[in-house]
Amino acid sequence: MNPKEHKPLRIALAFFNWYCHPDFREEIEGDLMERFNRYCLKYGYAKANRLFVKDVLFLFRPAIIGNIYHLTHTDTMELTHQNKRLITILAIALSILLIPFIAMGFTNEVNWSVFDFLLIGVLLFGAGLVLELILRKVKTLRYRIILGIALFAVLLLVWVELAVGIFGTPLAGS
Repeated sequence: MNPKEHKPLRIALAFFNWYCHPDFREEIEGDLMERFNRYCLKYGYAKANRLFVKDVLFLFRPAIIGNIYHLTHTDTMELTHQNKRLITILAIALSILLIPFIAMGFTNEVNWSVFDFLLIGVLLFGAGLVLELILRKVKTLRYRIILGIALFAVLLLVWVELAVGIFGTPLAGS
C-alpha cells in the first residue's frame, strides 16, 4: 500500500492543531507529515502512528505554543452566564430535595429513606443537567421550549410513577 494513502491518527493531529500557534502551524505540520510518511516506508503504518504521536507530544512545549491567547480565547461573558445558569438549576434541584427533608422533621406523613433521597436527587440533578445541555446546544427558542416541556413531562411522570405507581410498572415497587 502506498504510504501517501496513510494518514496519521486524527486525534494526535487535532491535538497538534489545538496547541500549535497559528503562525507556526502550517510549516511544522508539513514537517510532521513528511516524517510520518518516512516512518511509514521504514517501519510500517502502526509504528509510524506511534512515532507520530511521540513527535506531536514532544513538540508540546512553550516555544511552539507561544502566546496562549489562541488556546484560551472564549467569550468569557457567555461562559460566566452559562455557569451561573447551571449553578441556579442545580440549586433549584437541591432546594426541591430539601422540602421533604425539612417536612420529615415536622410530620410523620413524610417518610423518605436515604434511597428515596438518592433516587430523586439523581432524577432532579440529571434533569437539571439535561436542561442545561438543551439550553447550551439548542439555539432556537421554539425547540428549547418544546424540549424543556418534554423533559419536565418525563420528569413529572417518572416522579409520579415512583411515588404512587400510577401506571403499575415495577419501578413503583410493591
